[in-house]
Amino acid sequence: MTINTGSCLCKRVEFCLHGEFLYAGYCHCSMCRKSSGGAGTVVGGIQKEKMSITKGGEYIKRFYRSNETTSCFCSHCGSMLYGVKSSSGMVHIRYGALNKSPKLLPQAHMYVSSKPDWYKILDSLPQFAELPPQT
Repeated sequence: MTINTGSCLCKRVEFCLHGEFLYAGYCHCSMCRKSSGGAGTVVGGIQKEKMSITKGGEYIKRFYRSNETTSCFCSHCGSMLYGVKSSSGMVHIRYGALNKSPKLLPQAHMYVSSKPDWYKILDSLPQFAELPPQT
């Protein structure tokens, strides 16, 4: 049962999601800003075992951003695709890499304390200085 698919810009790397996102949000941390070249990025969290690479695994390069996060991107076109969260077993899929809109829309803004001054949040979603509290 495929729920959604995605790819990099050059389509050398393709992936498939076999379930729904558990959470989603706008991340404004400095690492997401730097890797996207924008005010941040939109990510959705899904269990690692529910994501599979269906094409071009040999093109995936990894950047170890921290002890917790490994960013994965296409070595040919540079598209950032997802981040692996080592301690939680989750994968944060970049919504921009998806081929169709997911059911779960962003729920909050994270790391608002790191967002650039020139970016104004104009929606009514909850905002958190860092991560939302664990429920």
